[in-house]
Amino acid sequence: MYLRTTFFALCLLIVIACQHEPRQGDPRLLIENAFILTLEPGQTQPVKGYLLVDQNGAISGLAAGQPPAGLVVQRRLDAQGQWLLPGFVSAHSHLWQSAFYGIAANDNLEGWIARLYGVEAPKLDASQLYQLTRRGATQHLQNGITSVFNFTYTGADRSGEVDRQQLRGALDAGVRVVHGFNVRTINDSWTPAMARERTAAFLAWADAQPETGRYLGTMLAGYAGFVSASAGQAQVEGDLMREFSLGNQQHYLESVVDSAGERERYPVLEQAGIIGPRLIFGHFIHSTPELTDAAARAGVSMSWNPMSNGRLGSGMADVLAYRAAGMKVGMGVDGEASADRADPFENMRMGLYQVRAVHQRAAAMQAYEVLRLHTLGSAEVLGIDAQVGSLKVGKRADMFLLDPRAFTPWQEPYAALVFGAGVKDIREVFVDGVSLAR
Repeated sequence: MYLRTTFFALCLLIVIACQHEPRQGDPRLLIENAFILTLEPGQTQPVKGYLLVDQNGAISGLAAGQPPAGLVVQRRLDAQGQWLLPGFVSAHSHLWQSAFYGIAANDNLEGWIARLYGVEAPKLDASQLYQLTRRGATQHLQNGITSVFNFTYTGADRSGEVDRQQLRGALDAGVRVVHGFNVRTINDSWTPAMARERTAAFLAWADAQPETGRYLGTMLAGYAGFVSASAGQAQVEGDLMREFSLGNQQHYLESVVDSAGERERYPVLEQAGIIGPRLIFGHFIHSTPELTDAAARAGVSMSWNPMSNGRLGSGMADVLAYRAAGMKVGMGVDGEASADRADPFENMRMGLYQVRAVHQRAAAMQAYEVLRLHTLGSAEVLGIDAQVGSLKVGKRADMFLLDPRAFTPWQEPYAALVFGAGVKDIREVFVDGVSLAR
């Protein structure tokens, strides 16, 4: 009798244990007791509660208070009051530049380009570009950046291998990426037909990669706005945008020296069909009120890169005027060769303090605004805001936990975060609810 009773008791314990053992289909992650800054429109009040991630990496629950009793999950994390934020989005990065800290330290853009692109970059082969891209993407993740627009380097390569290796480097690091594809300079030795063939081949290859969720698509990393570009360059880029439904991000009006000539190319971009909602102007520093209004009316957006612009002495983008004109604005940390740190906290502070100093008014831009620009605002510029940029049920669980003790006690959460926090305070970074950095 004793043995039979003991046997049944043991079986009962096994059944109970199995009922509470996480299984494949259970939610992937529960973070409880968190101070959640969602960055969702209209929800500026932080939520003291929990966030639940389903087995596919989407946010399936977010609410104040405690999670439902008896919830079985694959990982349960007690945040103990740590802050939970959406991952930063960099609308403008060069991941391959992760080996060039401090290069051309006292040069403006033109001297910097001559050193980096004229001397150093041509030495790199496809395998080196893979390693540098993966390193840059890893550093982005460690600093809380979970989605990125990545400008790639092509150089003299015509095979497409450098393009493939740079996309693989980003994906293998785990970051979510919009791939910036180089058409290459159109001339007698590189024809529109060759550019089209290379573009089509890359897009077919990229679409076949297994990371369908983290590969967010390809945009052109265009040259058509440069003073050195031909009208044929603009036409090819416009044709490729239409044929393959591609966006285009141009480095435009960054250079003090070339800005007048680049402004004169605006009608060329219009005639080629490049100007419109699928175009992003990177940097966009030396605009005019007339050009700003025209671009805003056409639906063009821009990426603000204050650390890089300051380091290279390029100037300051008038983001207040751009936003007032109705232009969407995001932020990018650019490359380690020109900003030297893929640091969104420093980038926000640099931009915010520049605006306040130039306008001599502290209320010209608020902490919440610049935080939004580097999260949901950048996602909107890249057209990925349905997936990332804020914490909301149905969106991807791209986020990071931050320890607030370094800036506690605080008065107002967004000001304390933007003014006082740094990458050193990040404790864990997630993409799809999977921990990638801690």
